Amino acid sequence: MNLKEKLEKPFLEDELEFRVGATNADKTKGLALTYVQARSIQNRLDEVVGIENWKVAYKEINGGFIAKLELKINNEWIAKEDGAGTTDYEPIKGSISSAFKRAASVWGIGRYLYKIESQWLPIEQKGKSYVFKETPKLNNQPKEILIEESKEDRAKNIEITFGKYKGKTLGDIFKENKDYLIYLTTNSKDMKIVSACKYLLNLKEVA
Repeated sequence: MNLKEKLEKPFLEDELEFRVGATNADKTKGLALTYVQARSIQNRLDEVVGIENWKVAYKEINGGFIAKLELKINNEWIAKEDGAGTTDYEPIKGSISSAFKRAASVWGIGRYLYKIESQWLPIEQKGKSYVFKETPKLNNQPKEILIEESKEDRAKNIEITFGKYKGKTLGDIFKENKDYLIYLTTNSKDMKIVSACKYLLNLKEVA
């Protein structure tokens, strides 16, 4: 995967949280809004770019905060920003956290969650707000993400049955000798291998 794909990779379900975004007229069902935990975003940044290659700064504005999330790419710091208003619960902490999540989304982290199909689920009142009676589960993920991942997996897992790399997969060969994939694109008579090699070479990097 290249940097963009690593940042955009879907999160595990236990890294996600849900809140009631709206309720129906009789307050029996709520719209489940899905978002990723800030801690999981921090872990994603640590894993993908390294703990020393990202930083975040906050600027207070009228009614909220702006988060500037910077990543060090090719020895250059690149910044992207987004902001959020104060929340009813823990206004400052909530605003900072939301601003950070939105800045991360500008980088593509968790952005796919906006494409998840909305769900109306049973709710109950808790204090002045509403909560789900059972923890929601994602009922699907964006089709383009699943297709892209399976396409990469299929390409990486093709096993070569000839030559000096006999018995190795294209994913392994890519890491060991990317030039051999270039060789295969022009010399292999198996169009499946040729297509897979071209696909992997376009990724620039394979996990």
